Amino acid sequence: MRAKGVQIAVLATVMVVAGWFGYTNGGVQAVSAESPAVTAATTANVQNTVTVGAEGSIKVEPDVAYLNFAVEARGATAQAAQQEAAKRFSAVEKTLYETFKLDRKDVKTTSFSVQPEYTYTEKEGQKLKDYLASHQVQVTYRDLDNIGKLLDAVSAAGANRMDGVQFGTEKEEQYQLEALKKAMANADAKANVLAVSAKRQLGQVINIVQGEAASVPIIRQNALFAKEMASAAADAGSSIQTGQIEIAANVTVQYEMK
Repeated sequence: MRAKGVQIAVLATVMVVAGWFGYTNGGVQAVSAESPAVTAATTANVQNTVTVGAEGSIKVEPDVAYLNFAVEARGATAQAAQQEAAKRFSAVEKTLYETFKLDRKDVKTTSFSVQPEYTYTEKEGQKLKDYLASHQVQVTYRDLDNIGKLLDAVSAAGANRMDGVQFGTEKEEQYQLEALKKAMANADAKANVLAVSAKRQLGQVINIVQGEAASVPIIRQNALFAKEMASAAADAGSSIQTGQIEIAANVTVQYEMK
């Protein structure tokens, strides 16, 4: 009888332990039941915070330009078109490297193609007209005051398609840090207004999430380019206006409220 009583006591102990930990897939898994006190503390922590989103931006002068243009040539055969394009592009290269002293790393081919062109009539249907060879390049140029002169020169050398210019900055990381400072200052100002309105005091920063920084480049495209290049025909020279670049950053900041 005594042995049986011991066995029952042991079984009761095992049941208590099993009830505390639980069983999953044959193993023991801890069960963490949140007490009312823990729940209340968590709720209080959430209620004693304020979260704001803010943006900061700065406008800066560009320090680099990316010029996009192409040399195009037609021929009765693909080889003839390609050879003519190569001849014209050689003159453009001479202008870039010898006249304007550009570094070769600043001249990049973005596309090269040779493709047939067709005409169509109801009588003859589709008929091969000729072949078009196109060599497109992007030039990185930092002497912004002389962009117009460069465009006029490559146009005279044989570049017969202007695809536009994009202004940017090579100090973007530095400017992004400045924009972030403004974003944080704006977040502080917003949070202070909210805290005062709630008759509370703003405490320390609890959490910061940085959004993606962005810059808005200035792009001058074909229609405007054509107009500007047309002015060169009157010997006035192309005039390119740089404008300003806007660099923005945004943050989400959580503060303690007292």
